[in-house]
Amino acid sequence: MLRKPQTQLNQLHKFSSINRWNFIKTGLLIAGLAVCFMMDRTYFFYPPSLAPAWNNIYFDAVGLIAGLILIAVGVFNLHEDRLVKLGLGVSVAFLTVLIVAEFFHVFGAGYYRFHPIILFEFYAIINFMQLAFEYEPRQ
Repeated sequence: MLRKPQTQLNQLHKFSSINRWNFIKTGLLIAGLAVCFMMDRTYFFYPPSLAPAWNNIYFDAVGLIAGLILIAVGVFNLHEDRLVKLGLGVSVAFLTVLIVAEFFHVFGAGYYRFHPIILFEFYAIINFMQLAFEYEPRQ
């Protein structure tokens, strides 16, 4: 009788550690991207009228904060629903805007340096969807 709840507890602990690592991993990704864009203020250049908006330090700071939120959720095993939803939602929005900006460069300017980055960001968005699906609030 006691064996079954113990097995369920071990399974929950196993999934919790995987879930925590996924939050840390994706938080490091978003924070790393934001820091890279903070350091390179001329990364986006096409179309010239939108370049100042895409290279804006405030946009990068939002990405950095979202990454730090996800890292904190993973490290401290926080199950605060609003915090997790804020971190995941803002991170997906950050990546989506980056993909749109990079598509402008690829299709508008013929600048094909962004192909591997676009694929990497699609993988990251799929990882975010997996994280959101596996997240169990209030354990």
